[in-house]
Amino acid sequence: MILSRIQSEPGISRAELARMCGFSEMAATRIVRELLTANIIEESNAKGKAAKKHIGRPKTGLRIRKDGLFAVGITVSAYHSEVSICDADGRLCASDRLENVSLDSVSEAAQFYAKALRDLIVSSGVNVDLIVGVGVALSAITAPERGEIVASEYFGWANDQGQFCREIQQIIHLPVEIENISNALAIAEMRFGAARDVADFTLIHVATFVGAGIVSGHRLVRGDTNVSGRLGHFRSDERPLICTCGRRDCLNLSAAGFGILSRMGQLDHLTFDTSKLTFYADSLLAALEDETAADLVAEAGAQLAPALDCIGNLLRPTMIVLSGYLGANKDYYRSVKTTLATQFDHNPKTSFRLVRGTISSVEAAALLALHSLCYSDRLDYDRFARVAEQSQGETYG
Repeated sequence: MILSRIQSEPGISRAELARMCGFSEMAATRIVRELLTANIIEESNAKGKAAKKHIGRPKTGLRIRKDGLFAVGITVSAYHSEVSICDADGRLCASDRLENVSLDSVSEAAQFYAKALRDLIVSSGVNVDLIVGVGVALSAITAPERGEIVASEYFGWANDQGQFCREIQQIIHLPVEIENISNALAIAEMRFGAARDVADFTLIHVATFVGAGIVSGHRLVRGDTNVSGRLGHFRSDERPLICTCGRRDCLNLSAAGFGILSRMGQLDHLTFDTSKLTFYADSLLAALEDETAADLVAEAGAQLAPALDCIGNLLRPTMIVLSGYLGANKDYYRSVKTTLATQFDHNPKTSFRLVRGTISSVEAAALLALHSLCYSDRLDYDRFARVAEQSQGETYG
Protein backbone atom coordinates (compact mmCIF):
# COMPACT_ATOMS: atom_id res chain seq x y z
CA MET A 1 0.00 0.00 0.00
CA ILE A 2 2.76 2.44 0.94
CA LEU A 3 4.85 1.71 -2.16
CA SER A 4 1.83 2.17 -4.39
CA ARG A 5 1.05 5.50 -2.74
CA ILE A 6 4.62 6.72 -3.23
CA GLN A 7 4.44 5.77 -6.91
CA SER A 8 1.17 7.59 -7.45
CA GLU A 9 2.24 10.68 -5.45
CA PRO A 10 5.98 11.27 -5.90
CA GLY A 11 7.37 13.62 -3.28
CA ILE A 12 4.94 12.54 -0.58
CA SER A 13 6.26 12.87 2.99
CA ARG A 14 6.38 10.24 5.71
CA ALA A 15 3.71 12.07 7.70
CA GLU A 16 1.41 12.22 4.68
CA LEU A 17 1.96 8.52 4.04
CA ALA A 18 1.05 7.64 7.59
CA ARG A 19 -2.12 9.71 7.45
CA MET A 20 -3.29 8.43 4.06
CA CYS A 21 -2.51 4.77 4.75
CA GLY A 22 -3.87 4.77 8.29
CA PHE A 23 -0.55 3.93 9.96
CA SER A 24 1.18 5.54 12.89
CA GLU A 25 4.11 7.75 11.92
CA MET A 26 6.42 5.32 13.68
CA ALA A 27 5.14 2.39 11.59
CA ALA A 28 5.32 4.39 8.37
CA THR A 29 8.87 5.50 9.18
CA ARG A 30 9.95 1.90 9.79
CA ILE A 31 8.48 0.69 6.48
CA VAL A 32 10.01 3.62 4.60
CA ARG A 33 13.41 2.87 6.17
CA GLU A 34 13.18 -0.73 4.93
CA LEU A 35 12.26 0.39 1.41
CA LEU A 36 15.13 2.87 1.39
CA THR A 37 17.56 0.20 2.57
CA ALA A 38 16.35 -2.13 -0.21
CA ASN A 39 17.01 0.64 -2.79
CA ILE A 40 13.36 0.54 -3.90
CA ILE A 41 12.64 4.19 -3.05
CA GLU A 42 14.74 7.30 -2.48
CA GLU A 43 14.39 10.61 -0.74
CA SER A 44 13.70 13.78 -2.69
CA ASN A 45 12.55 17.33 -2.20
CA ALA A 46 8.89 17.49 -1.30
CA LYS A 47 6.67 16.62 -4.27
CA GLY A 48 9.79 16.04 -6.33
CA LYS A 49 10.45 19.76 -6.82
CA ALA A 50 13.68 21.65 -6.40
CA ALA A 51 14.19 22.86 -2.87
CA LYS A 52 13.40 26.50 -2.15
CA LYS A 53 15.43 28.58 0.27
CA HIS A 54 13.59 28.90 3.55
CA ILE A 55 14.22 28.90 7.25
CA GLY A 56 14.19 25.58 9.04
CA ARG A 57 14.68 22.01 7.97
CA PRO A 58 13.45 21.37 4.39
CA LYS A 59 10.60 18.94 3.96
CA THR A 60 11.85 15.58 2.69
CA GLY A 61 9.70 13.71 0.21
CA LEU A 62 9.86 10.17 -1.14
CA ARG A 63 9.76 8.81 -4.65
CA ILE A 64 10.24 5.55 -6.49
CA ARG A 65 13.82 4.81 -7.44
CA LYS A 66 13.50 4.21 -11.17
CA ASP A 67 16.42 1.80 -11.39
CA GLY A 68 15.51 0.09 -8.13
CA LEU A 69 13.22 -2.46 -9.71
CA PHE A 70 12.18 -3.50 -13.22
CA ALA A 71 9.42 -5.50 -14.88
CA VAL A 72 9.39 -7.39 -18.17
CA GLY A 73 6.57 -8.19 -20.54
CA ILE A 74 5.44 -10.42 -23.40
CA THR A 75 2.79 -9.17 -25.81
CA VAL A 76 1.31 -12.07 -27.79
CA SER A 77 -0.20 -10.53 -30.90
CA ALA A 78 -0.53 -10.95 -34.63
CA TYR A 79 0.08 -7.20 -34.94
CA HIS A 80 3.34 -6.59 -33.16
CA SER A 81 4.58 -9.46 -31.03
CA GLU A 82 7.09 -7.92 -28.66
CA VAL A 83 9.07 -8.45 -25.50
CA SER A 84 9.79 -5.44 -23.32
CA ILE A 85 11.36 -4.08 -20.14
CA CYS A 86 10.17 -1.11 -18.07
CA ASP A 87 11.62 0.58 -15.01
CA ALA A 88 9.88 0.97 -11.66
CA ASP A 89 8.23 4.20 -12.79
CA GLY A 90 6.67 2.53 -15.82
CA ARG A 91 9.00 3.92 -18.48
CA LEU A 92 9.93 1.62 -21.34
CA CYS A 93 13.65 0.78 -21.16
CA ALA A 94 13.99 -1.74 -23.97
CA SER A 95 11.86 -3.73 -26.37
CA ASP A 96 12.26 -6.09 -29.27
CA ARG A 97 9.73 -6.80 -32.01
CA LEU A 98 9.52 -10.47 -32.94
CA GLU A 99 8.99 -11.73 -36.46
CA ASN A 100 7.61 -15.02 -37.78
CA VAL A 101 6.08 -16.13 -34.49
CA SER A 102 4.18 -19.40 -34.84
CA LEU A 103 0.99 -19.35 -32.77
CA ASP A 104 -0.18 -22.86 -33.69
CA SER A 105 1.16 -24.43 -30.50
CA VAL A 106 0.83 -22.93 -27.01
CA SER A 107 4.02 -24.63 -25.83
CA GLU A 108 6.15 -23.64 -28.81
CA ALA A 109 4.88 -20.06 -28.76
CA ALA A 110 5.64 -19.71 -25.03
CA GLN A 111 9.17 -21.04 -25.47
CA PHE A 112 9.80 -18.70 -28.40
CA TYR A 113 8.66 -15.63 -26.47
CA ALA A 114 10.54 -16.65 -23.32
CA LYS A 115 13.83 -17.14 -25.14
CA ALA A 116 13.41 -13.79 -26.89
CA LEU A 117 12.73 -12.12 -23.54
CA ARG A 118 15.77 -13.78 -21.98
CA ASP A 119 17.93 -12.43 -24.83
CA LEU A 120 16.49 -8.94 -24.37
CA ILE A 121 17.27 -8.98 -20.64
CA VAL A 122 20.86 -9.98 -21.34
CA SER A 123 21.37 -7.39 -24.09
CA SER A 124 19.76 -4.60 -22.03
CA GLY A 125 22.18 -5.04 -19.14
CA VAL A 126 19.32 -4.98 -16.60
CA ASN A 127 20.13 -7.01 -13.50
CA VAL A 128 17.72 -9.95 -13.54
CA ASP A 129 17.78 -9.97 -9.73
CA LEU A 130 15.98 -6.61 -9.81
CA ILE A 131 13.12 -7.83 -12.04
CA VAL A 132 9.84 -8.34 -10.19
CA GLY A 133 8.35 -10.65 -12.80
CA VAL A 134 6.89 -11.20 -16.26
CA GLY A 135 3.60 -9.83 -17.55
CA VAL A 136 1.84 -11.59 -20.44
CA ALA A 137 -0.91 -9.81 -22.38
CA LEU A 138 -2.90 -11.55 -25.11
CA SER A 139 -6.33 -11.88 -26.67
CA ALA A 140 -7.76 -14.67 -24.54
CA ILE A 141 -9.96 -15.46 -21.57
CA THR A 142 -7.51 -15.94 -18.71
CA ALA A 143 -7.55 -17.08 -15.11
CA PRO A 144 -4.69 -15.04 -13.61
CA GLU A 145 -5.04 -16.60 -10.17
CA ARG A 146 -4.25 -20.00 -11.73
CA GLY A 147 -1.93 -18.72 -14.42
CA GLU A 148 -4.11 -20.24 -17.14
CA ILE A 149 -5.30 -19.41 -20.60
CA VAL A 150 -8.91 -20.58 -20.38
CA ALA A 151 -9.65 -20.18 -24.07
CA SER A 152 -8.85 -17.94 -27.04
CA GLU A 153 -11.28 -17.57 -29.92
CA TYR A 154 -8.71 -15.35 -31.59
CA PHE A 155 -5.81 -17.82 -31.54
CA GLY A 156 -7.97 -20.93 -31.59
CA TRP A 157 -6.53 -22.17 -28.28
CA ALA A 158 -8.35 -24.27 -25.70
CA ASN A 159 -7.59 -24.34 -21.96
CA ASP A 160 -3.82 -24.68 -21.60
CA GLN A 161 -3.91 -25.76 -17.92
CA GLY A 162 -1.20 -23.20 -17.19
CA GLN A 163 1.26 -24.52 -19.76
CA PHE A 164 2.10 -21.13 -21.30
CA CYS A 165 3.13 -19.66 -17.95
CA ARG A 166 5.02 -22.79 -16.90
CA GLU A 167 7.09 -22.76 -20.09
CA ILE A 168 8.05 -19.11 -19.46
CA GLN A 169 8.95 -19.75 -15.81
CA GLN A 170 11.19 -22.67 -16.78
CA ILE A 171 13.25 -20.34 -18.97
CA ILE A 172 13.04 -16.99 -17.16
CA HIS A 173 12.74 -18.22 -13.55
CA LEU A 174 10.51 -15.32 -12.48
CA PRO A 175 6.87 -15.01 -11.41
CA VAL A 176 4.45 -14.70 -14.33
CA GLU A 177 1.19 -12.73 -14.45
CA ILE A 178 -1.06 -13.45 -17.43
CA GLU A 179 -4.02 -11.29 -18.47
CA ASN A 180 -6.43 -10.57 -21.28
CA ILE A 181 -5.10 -7.70 -23.43
CA SER A 182 -8.10 -5.44 -22.69
CA ASN A 183 -7.69 -5.95 -18.94
CA ALA A 184 -3.92 -5.46 -19.16
CA LEU A 185 -4.43 -2.17 -20.99
CA ALA A 186 -7.07 -1.08 -18.45
CA ILE A 187 -4.65 -1.77 -15.58
CA ALA A 188 -1.86 0.12 -17.36
CA GLU A 189 -4.07 3.12 -18.15
CA MET A 190 -5.35 3.15 -14.55
CA ARG A 191 -1.92 3.32 -12.97
CA PHE A 192 0.22 5.03 -15.61
CA GLY A 193 -1.98 6.47 -18.36
CA ALA A 194 -5.14 8.31 -19.34
CA ALA A 195 -7.24 6.88 -16.48
CA ARG A 196 -4.70 7.51 -13.73
CA ASP A 197 -6.57 8.12 -10.45
CA VAL A 198 -9.95 7.41 -12.14
CA ALA A 199 -11.93 4.96 -9.99
CA ASP A 200 -14.57 3.94 -12.53
CA PHE A 201 -13.91 3.62 -16.24
CA THR A 202 -14.19 1.23 -19.17
CA LEU A 203 -11.45 0.58 -21.70
CA ILE A 204 -12.48 -0.50 -25.20
CA HIS A 205 -9.78 -2.29 -27.19
CA VAL A 206 -10.47 -2.34 -30.93
CA ALA A 207 -8.31 -4.06 -33.52
CA THR A 208 -9.35 -7.12 -35.55
CA PHE A 209 -12.08 -7.69 -32.94
CA VAL A 210 -13.51 -5.68 -30.02
CA GLY A 211 -13.00 -6.29 -26.28
CA ALA A 212 -13.41 -4.34 -23.07
CA GLY A 213 -11.79 -4.00 -19.66
CA ILE A 214 -14.10 -2.71 -16.91
CA VAL A 215 -12.78 -0.98 -13.78
CA SER A 216 -15.01 -0.19 -10.81
CA GLY A 217 -13.64 1.26 -7.60
CA HIS A 218 -10.07 0.91 -8.93
CA ARG A 219 -10.64 -2.84 -9.42
CA LEU A 220 -11.16 -4.93 -12.53
CA VAL A 221 -14.62 -6.41 -12.95
CA ARG A 222 -13.97 -10.01 -13.99
CA GLY A 223 -17.43 -11.52 -13.85
CA ASP A 224 -18.24 -15.17 -13.31
CA THR A 225 -15.37 -17.50 -14.31
CA ASN A 226 -13.28 -14.46 -15.35
CA VAL A 227 -15.47 -13.86 -18.41
CA SER A 228 -16.35 -10.17 -18.80
CA GLY A 229 -15.90 -7.41 -21.32
CA ARG A 230 -17.06 -9.47 -24.32
CA LEU A 231 -18.24 -6.34 -26.07
CA GLY A 232 -17.56 -7.80 -29.50
CA HIS A 233 -20.59 -10.07 -29.08
CA PHE A 234 -23.04 -7.20 -28.49
CA ARG A 235 -25.72 -7.31 -31.17
CA SER A 236 -25.36 -4.95 -34.13
CA ASP A 237 -26.35 -4.77 -37.79
CA GLU A 238 -26.33 -8.13 -39.55
CA ARG A 239 -23.43 -8.74 -41.90
CA PRO A 240 -22.61 -11.46 -44.45
CA LEU A 241 -19.67 -12.42 -42.23
CA ILE A 242 -19.71 -15.07 -39.50
CA CYS A 243 -18.33 -14.35 -36.04
CA THR A 244 -16.34 -16.88 -34.00
CA CYS A 245 -19.56 -17.49 -32.03
CA GLY A 246 -21.43 -18.44 -35.21
CA ARG A 247 -23.62 -15.34 -35.44
CA ARG A 248 -23.77 -12.70 -38.18
CA ASP A 249 -24.87 -9.73 -36.09
CA CYS A 250 -22.00 -9.27 -33.62
CA LEU A 251 -20.22 -5.97 -33.10
CA ASN A 252 -17.01 -7.81 -34.03
CA LEU A 253 -18.24 -7.83 -37.63
CA SER A 254 -19.40 -4.22 -37.96
CA ALA A 255 -17.20 -2.11 -35.64
CA ALA A 256 -13.80 -3.80 -35.93
CA GLY A 257 -11.05 -4.61 -38.38
CA PHE A 258 -12.49 -7.88 -39.66
CA GLY A 259 -15.56 -6.05 -40.99
CA ILE A 260 -13.51 -3.20 -42.48
CA LEU A 261 -11.34 -5.64 -44.43
CA SER A 262 -14.44 -7.39 -45.74
CA ARG A 263 -15.95 -4.12 -46.98
CA MET A 264 -12.65 -3.26 -48.64
CA GLY A 265 -12.90 -6.51 -50.59
CA GLN A 266 -9.75 -7.95 -49.05
CA LEU A 267 -11.32 -11.16 -47.73
CA ASP A 268 -12.07 -14.23 -49.83
CA HIS A 269 -13.91 -15.90 -46.94
CA LEU A 270 -16.81 -15.12 -44.60
CA THR A 271 -15.78 -16.95 -41.43
CA PHE A 272 -12.92 -15.77 -39.20
CA ASP A 273 -9.88 -17.96 -39.88
CA THR A 274 -7.23 -18.30 -37.13
CA SER A 275 -4.64 -19.28 -39.74
CA LYS A 276 -4.90 -15.78 -41.26
CA LEU A 277 -4.17 -13.70 -38.14
CA THR A 278 -1.07 -12.08 -39.59
CA PHE A 279 -2.89 -11.29 -42.83
CA TYR A 280 -5.71 -9.58 -40.92
CA ALA A 281 -3.26 -7.56 -38.83
CA ASP A 282 -1.02 -6.47 -41.71
CA SER A 283 -4.01 -5.61 -43.89
CA LEU A 284 -5.69 -3.52 -41.20
CA LEU A 285 -2.50 -1.61 -40.40
CA ALA A 286 -2.12 -0.85 -44.12
CA ALA A 287 -5.77 0.25 -44.33
CA LEU A 288 -5.26 2.70 -41.47
CA GLU A 289 -2.51 4.35 -43.51
CA ASP A 290 -4.71 4.46 -46.64
CA GLU A 291 -6.68 7.69 -46.98
CA THR A 292 -9.20 5.98 -49.26
CA ALA A 293 -10.21 3.71 -46.37
CA ALA A 294 -10.95 6.59 -43.98
CA ASP A 295 -14.71 6.53 -44.66
CA LEU A 296 -14.93 2.80 -43.88
CA VAL A 297 -12.93 3.32 -40.69
CA ALA A 298 -15.32 6.12 -39.69
CA GLU A 299 -18.36 3.96 -40.44
CA ALA A 300 -16.97 1.25 -38.18
CA GLY A 301 -16.52 3.82 -35.43
CA ALA A 302 -20.14 4.91 -35.80
CA GLN A 303 -21.20 1.29 -35.27
CA LEU A 304 -19.43 1.23 -31.90
CA ALA A 305 -21.17 4.33 -30.56
CA PRO A 306 -24.51 2.65 -29.60
CA ALA A 307 -22.64 0.11 -27.48
CA LEU A 308 -20.80 2.90 -25.66
CA ASP A 309 -24.10 4.65 -25.00
CA CYS A 310 -25.35 1.42 -23.40
CA ILE A 311 -22.20 1.13 -21.28
CA GLY A 312 -22.57 4.74 -20.21
CA ASN A 313 -26.14 4.21 -19.04
CA LEU A 314 -25.51 0.82 -17.46
CA LEU A 315 -22.22 1.38 -15.64
CA ARG A 316 -22.05 5.18 -15.41
CA PRO A 317 -18.25 5.26 -15.79
CA THR A 318 -16.37 8.51 -15.38
CA MET A 319 -14.42 7.77 -18.53
CA ILE A 320 -14.35 5.46 -21.55
CA VAL A 321 -10.91 4.91 -23.07
CA LEU A 322 -10.61 3.89 -26.72
CA SER A 323 -7.49 1.81 -27.24
CA GLY A 324 -5.93 -0.51 -29.79
CA TYR A 325 -4.61 0.03 -33.32
CA LEU A 326 -8.12 0.78 -34.60
CA GLY A 327 -9.72 2.21 -31.45
CA ALA A 328 -7.11 4.95 -31.01
CA ASN A 329 -7.05 5.80 -34.71
CA LYS A 330 -8.01 9.46 -35.17
CA ASP A 331 -10.71 8.81 -37.82
CA TYR A 332 -12.28 6.01 -35.82
CA TYR A 333 -12.18 7.97 -32.56
CA ARG A 334 -13.61 11.12 -34.17
CA SER A 335 -16.48 9.13 -35.67
CA VAL A 336 -17.35 7.49 -32.34
CA LYS A 337 -17.32 10.87 -30.61
CA THR A 338 -19.40 12.59 -33.30
CA THR A 339 -21.98 9.78 -33.43
CA LEU A 340 -22.38 9.83 -29.65
CA ALA A 341 -23.02 13.58 -29.75
CA THR A 342 -25.36 13.67 -32.74
CA GLN A 343 -27.37 10.48 -32.24
CA PHE A 344 -27.28 9.98 -28.47
CA ASP A 345 -27.00 13.56 -27.16
CA HIS A 346 -23.80 12.65 -25.37
CA ASN A 347 -22.45 15.43 -23.18
CA PRO A 348 -19.14 14.79 -21.39
CA LYS A 349 -20.10 17.29 -18.68
CA THR A 350 -23.03 15.13 -17.56
CA SER A 351 -21.87 11.71 -18.77
CA PHE A 352 -18.59 9.92 -19.37
CA ARG A 353 -15.52 11.48 -20.97
CA LEU A 354 -14.35 9.75 -24.13
CA VAL A 355 -10.54 9.71 -24.48
CA ARG A 356 -7.92 7.96 -26.55
CA GLY A 357 -5.63 5.53 -24.78
CA THR A 358 -2.03 6.51 -24.11
CA ILE A 359 -0.57 3.05 -23.40
CA SER A 360 0.38 0.70 -26.24
CA SER A 361 -0.13 -3.05 -26.11
CA VAL A 362 3.66 -3.40 -26.10
CA GLU A 363 3.94 -1.40 -22.88
CA ALA A 364 0.88 -2.99 -21.26
CA ALA A 365 2.47 -6.38 -20.63
CA ALA A 366 5.43 -5.09 -18.60
CA LEU A 367 3.21 -2.56 -16.81
CA LEU A 368 0.89 -5.43 -15.88
CA ALA A 369 3.80 -7.15 -14.11
CA LEU A 370 4.78 -3.92 -12.40
CA HIS A 371 1.24 -3.33 -11.13
CA SER A 372 0.60 -6.91 -10.03
CA LEU A 373 4.00 -7.91 -8.66
CA CYS A 374 5.46 -4.62 -7.42
CA TYR A 375 2.67 -2.20 -6.46
CA SER A 376 0.68 -4.78 -4.53
CA ASP A 377 1.03 -7.00 -1.49
CA ARG A 378 2.68 -9.58 -3.76
CA LEU A 379 6.00 -7.71 -3.82
CA ASP A 380 8.73 -10.10 -2.72
CA TYR A 381 10.43 -7.55 -0.49
CA ASP A 382 12.77 -10.08 1.15
CA ARG A 383 14.25 -11.03 -2.23
CA PHE A 384 15.11 -7.44 -3.13
CA ALA A 385 16.34 -6.64 0.38
CA ARG A 386 18.83 -9.52 0.05
CA VAL A 387 19.96 -8.21 -3.34
CA ALA A 388 20.55 -4.74 -1.84
CA GLU A 389 22.42 -6.23 1.10
CA GLN A 390 24.67 -8.28 -1.18
CA SER A 391 25.30 -5.21 -3.33
CA GLN A 392 26.38 -3.21 -0.30
CA GLY A 393 28.62 -6.05 0.81
CA GLU A 394 30.33 -6.07 -2.58
CA THR A 395 30.75 -2.30 -2.43
CA TYR A 396 32.17 -2.07 1.08
CA GLY A 397 33.64 -5.51 1.61
